[in-house]
Amino acid sequence: MRIYFFIQLLLVLCTICQSQRTALDDNIGVYRNVREFALNIIGRTSTPGGWQLARARDQRKLQNIVSPNIPFPCALTNTRSPEPPTSVHKLRPGDIDVIAAMGDSLTAGFGAVATQFPHVVVENRGVSWSGGGQSSWREYLTLPNIIKVFNPNLIGYALSDSFTTHKESQLNVAEGLAMSADMPFMAQVLIKRIKHDPRINLKTHWKMISLLIGPNDFCSEMCYQSSPSSILAKHRSDLITVFRILRDNLPRTIVALIPPPNLKVLVEFTKRQPICDIAVDVECSCLFGLRWQWRKKEFYAIMREWQKIEEEVATLPEFQREDFAIVLQPFTTNISFPVTTSGLTDFTYSSADCFHLSQKGYARAANALWNNLMEPVGRKSRNWQNIFERFLCPTSKRPYISTMKNSIS
Repeated sequence: MRIYFFIQLLLVLCTICQSQRTALDDNIGVYRNVREFALNIIGRTSTPGGWQLARARDQRKLQNIVSPNIPFPCALTNTRSPEPPTSVHKLRPGDIDVIAAMGDSLTAGFGAVATQFPHVVVENRGVSWSGGGQSSWREYLTLPNIIKVFNPNLIGYALSDSFTTHKESQLNVAEGLAMSADMPFMAQVLIKRIKHDPRINLKTHWKMISLLIGPNDFCSEMCYQSSPSSILAKHRSDLITVFRILRDNLPRTIVALIPPPNLKVLVEFTKRQPICDIAVDVECSCLFGLRWQWRKKEFYAIMREWQKIEEEVATLPEFQREDFAIVLQPFTTNISFPVTTSGLTDFTYSSADCFHLSQKGYARAANALWNNLMEPVGRKSRNWQNIFERFLCPTSKRPYISTMKNSIS
C-alpha cells in the first residue's frame, strides 16, 4: 500500500500542479490508472456505512447529524419565482437551476473525512462545502445541499468521492494544486461540461458558480519568484480573463467569488502532530519552510493584497450586467480558526494533514458562504461561526441573493 500511495502522490504533485497540460500528459493514461488503483486501495472514504466514515465520526471530524424532527431553518414560501427571473438582481435561492464550483483541493474536498494522512488524497467532492451535494444538509451542510431545499431539481453538484474524470464530479471541476494561472483553462472545461449536459438549458437556466483560488500560489509560487508580489498583477489579469470567459459563454450566471484566507491562520496553529509538521512543510513550503521564515511578514501582506484585488475586480462595471454578476463573498478575509476550551487549535475542524479542512470545517464554511450570499454587499460578514448559530433566510424585504445593484436599491 505504501509504495502505491507514494507513486500516486508523486504523480499528483508532478501532473496536476497545474491544471493545464504538462510533459507527463503524454502518459496521462498511465497516471490515471495508477491514481484509480491507489484510490481503490485506500477506498472511497465517504461511502455511506463504510468504516472510514464511522471512524471520522468517532474522531469528531464530521458535523453532528440534524434530527429529522428539526425543520430546515428557513421557510420555503416565495423562495422560488413563479417564472424564471430575467435579471440576476432578482434571483431567489430557488431560482438557481445549476450549481458549479471552481478552485483547488479545498473545493475538491481533499481529505474531508480523512482520519489518516494517506486518506487526504481522497477527493471527498460529495461533501465539498461549495460544490458537493452528497446526502442532505442534515448530514453534510454544503451550499448545494442548502439550495437543494429551495430547488430539489438542482443540477451540477458532485455526488460522491470522485476525480474530475469521474461522472460523479459533475460540475465541481476543482483540481488539487491548481493555481490562479489555471483558472482560464478550468473555466473552459466547465463551460464545455455545461454546454454538453443535456439536462441544462444554457439560455434559460440560472447558474451559480463559486470560485476560490490562491492557497497554492501562496504556498508554492510566490517565494520562488524574484519579486514575490509579482503574483498579484498576474492574478488580477487571470481573474479578469476568467470572468470574461464565463460572462461571454454563460448567460444567466452569478459568480460567488470567495477570497482565499490569509494563511497566517495556519502558521499560528498550536500543538500540531509531528506528521502535520512534515505535511505542511511539503504542502506549503513558502510559509513553513525555514528558508523563507524571514519573509513571512512580506508574504502575509501579499495575501492581504490578493484579497483586496479580488474585491476590486468583483466590482468592475463590465461584470455587473442584468444576466451576469460577480459578487465577492468575504467571510474568509478575517477568519480565525476554532479553538478548544483550553485555547488550543481545535483539530477536529482540520483534515489529517492540518492543512485542509475536515467535513466539520467545510460545513462551517458552507454556513458562512450561505450567509454571505444573503447579506447585502458592503455589509457582509468577514468571519465564520458554528453551524446554525447564525443561518440567514430570505425575507419579504430581502428575498433575493445579494448583488451590488439590489444591495443599493
